[in-house]
Amino acid sequence: MDLGLDPQRRRLLIVGDPALSRGLMRMVLSRLGYVVSVVSSGTEALTMRAHTRFALALVAARLPDMPGVALARHLVETHPARAVPVLMFGDAFDRPSALRDGAAPPLAGFLVKPISIGRLVGAVKALTDGHGPPVSAAEIAMPVRPPLDLARLREFTDGDRQLERELATLYVETAAVYIDQMREALDDPDAWRRAAHALKGASVNIGAVELAETAARAERSEPCAALLEELAGQLAAVRSFLAARPASAVASLS
Repeated sequence: MDLGLDPQRRRLLIVGDPALSRGLMRMVLSRLGYVVSVVSSGTEALTMRAHTRFALALVAARLPDMPGVALARHLVETHPARAVPVLMFGDAFDRPSALRDGAAPPLAGFLVKPISIGRLVGAVKALTDGHGPPVSAAEIAMPVRPPLDLARLREFTDGDRQLERELATLYVETAAVYIDQMREALDDPDAWRRAAHALKGASVNIGAVELAETAARAERSEPCAALLEELAGQLAAVRSFLAARPASAVASLS
């Protein structure tokens, strides 16, 4: 879809957050005609900004090599001719400190996860087409229907049925990778918690509530084989739940 934007205003940079979230954002925004670059760290973002102009950077509040606010300062203050406005996203508890620390230079906005597709697209359009004020945050409650809340998924994708199917498939594949990472980290508490945190975020986004809650417990605990098996069982339940709807995958709520 052509948004009628000039080439420079089509270029977006997404920095940080688990691969599932980055991949989803890229998929959606690319369909709308944006040219989207994705990196995982602040260092990679600064290297890319040195030779590419971007209309907007979407930056996770927590990055592996620096705070998101520190990257925002570099993007906005360093090299004024290449200044990039920053829309930050993160957990609700990240928002107060991010807005306080990001007051100078000001962030363009802060989105609280999980973020619906409609909210994401609305924010990006407002900040790249020159219309509308900076985006304010709105908290979205965690869904409550295990093993997968299809209503939450429909809300997250704004009813795009093909995207629902693609996102559900991507989630199952990515969650399995995170669980494998946790299995390999039974003797490495830090790696265990990083993988559990990534699994928690991906599960909240998709509406796999029970799995998200178990991942949150795992993130707060020491590596535990019993928790790992619980997570594997819950993912199997999500996979079976989706497989029971072959005709329309996750497109139908009936």
